[in-house]
Amino acid sequence: MNTRTRTVGTFAALTLTFALTACSSGDSSDQADAQPSATAPAASTSPSASPKGASHYDSAQDIADALTAAGLNASKPQEQTEENYITKVGGTAYDLTVTDQAGETAPGTTGINMFPNPEALAAWIPLSKSFGGVAVTGDTWAVSLPTKSKTARDDSKRLAPKIAEALDGTVQQ
Repeated sequence: MNTRTRTVGTFAALTLTFALTACSSGDSSDQADAQPSATAPAASTSPSASPKGASHYDSAQDIADALTAAGLNASKPQEQTEENYITKVGGTAYDLTVTDQAGETAPGTTGINMFPNPEALAAWIPLSKSFGGVAVTGDTWAVSLPTKSKTARDDSKRLAPKIAEALDGTVQQ
């Protein structure tokens, strides 16, 4: 098997794995409405991982703490135990919930993805976008917001700029 065939096969397998694990949501209703909106607000379309000077976080808990310090409600991150795209590139994925409404239930599960290097993050960004993902990225981390329902997608689009401001990150959608 030649190198190109192996590379394409690996990319296809990783893409499928990403599709199955990238966007989590506890709300599976409205799935037909989960397609990106044609009137979505402008967001970064550059594949760059993060702006110069983006904040560095050593752990998912550091990210959750920064969100809490900014006035958002973030649960304790729970490490995902199943293999997924993030673990295949040498990173670690976590689940948590994030809201900006005290006492309100988040419309889905948010992911914190800790990548081993900026290149792994840069490769993930176009994959996330290709599946309609809404995320905030930094130097080697991404906060992947829920998008599996219309309610989750709308809330994620509204929340992403607040998360970006809190973490000194970039909205990707």
